[in-house]
Amino acid sequence: MRIRAYLKPEDLHQAYERLVSTKGATLMAGGMFLRLQKRMFPLMIDLSGMGLEGIVEKDDRFEIGAMTPLRAIESDMRLPDALRVAMRQIAGISLRNMATVGGSVMGKYPFSDVITPLLALDAKLHFHTHGEMTLVAFMEAERVKQDILTKITIQKPESSAFKTFKTVYVDFSLLNLAVVKKADQMFTVAIGARPGHAKQVMVEGLEEIDAILEAFEFGSNIRASGEYRRAIATAFLEDIREEASTWKSR
Repeated sequence: MRIRAYLKPEDLHQAYERLVSTKGATLMAGGMFLRLQKRMFPLMIDLSGMGLEGIVEKDDRFEIGAMTPLRAIESDMRLPDALRVAMRQIAGISLRNMATVGGSVMGKYPFSDVITPLLALDAKLHFHTHGEMTLVAFMEAERVKQDILTKITIQKPESSAFKTFKTVYVDFSLLNLAVVKKADQMFTVAIGARPGHAKQVMVEGLEEIDAILEAFEFGSNIRASGEYRRAIATAFLEDIREEASTWKSR
């Protein structure tokens, strides 16, 4: 990674103005994948130090700052199990101390273990200028207006679970899956690394696993076949269905 100009703005207004006024300007959150690129960045805008990190608990929801490290989410016992468990299984602790939830979401990585549980939790994204947008809409949009993600909000679920399958612990997921039981007793199932982007579906129960999986496409690549991925998803849902029978209401 090569940087022609570097800016650590004093506030969001300055960061946004430089982002939209400078051709090729790039935001740096954790920078884990940016640093692997070999191109020249005309302007790198560092979002650290602007107070965009932290987790706030409200009566019915959590607000997670976009610059919150994955390690902080993993360690916060107030958060839903699906989200904490997902963070815990991403690479090593040193990377999780640097990678941020906002950077992970804005990258739209198909293999992401961050996006899948957030989809199941019906996450909403909050941008500096353009306001609120559901994560579902963000993932489906081909292009999104230039802006700065400030925080992510999730509603408190009744219960939740997350599972991932990897060939080795620090590898990317061959498939990941999250299930959330909502206050209205409905379930949201999200599956990622299929190998496409994560997708979610809402169901009344987990009894009809084959019917649930009909809502998802499982593709093949060099890492695994679609048939294999579907078999993993089936096993995960069977395990969570058994686990869900013990879930208690808040």
